[in-house]
Amino acid sequence: MDSIDVTRIERRARLKYEWSRARRAVLGFGPALIVVVIAALASKHPNAAVAFGGAMFVVGVTLLWYGRDVRRGVLPGLAMGLIPLVLGLCANHMGHACQGDHCMTLCVPACTAGGLAAGIGVSLIGLRWKQGLAFWTGATALTLLTGAMGCSCAGYTGVAGLAIGYAVGLLPGLIRRGRATWGKSNQA
Repeated sequence: MDSIDVTRIERRARLKYEWSRARRAVLGFGPALIVVVIAALASKHPNAAVAFGGAMFVVGVTLLWYGRDVRRGVLPGLAMGLIPLVLGLCANHMGHACQGDHCMTLCVPACTAGGLAAGIGVSLIGLRWKQGLAFWTGATALTLLTGAMGCSCAGYTGVAGLAIGYAVGLLPGLIRRGRATWGKSNQA
């Protein structure tokens, strides 16, 4: 048997292995498409919900396919992203609040509050599970993309409110994680 045949067999086995992992990732993250469909049906801007949902699905499948530490952030990221998604969709249907001559839409504050709650949630999970940067990155990507499906109700300002709220909620956890990591490296 020539070395070319061995190389070709190894390449074919690796390709089959990777396709198997990709299929499992698609099947594993497939139920998240239900969230995308519900968000698109409930949103007044279904195109934005589908765009963010498509990106969320691709990122989720990629994280599951890649595996390692980053895959641990998939379920918490999706679950925490549901908070701003639901708040954004509810605020979108409630419209606005008026006090005398002043009116305010509820979408941006709801998205900001949802982002804050999601950031705190991801932070608590990451600290409790003692996760590394890969978890925090994967969970953040999925949380923001999931929440953006509902927070697109106010356009870019709703998504910006989500991101700002999320960053504020996540920051104390990142600081605490950084201090713990920095303290360990200084003791060594």
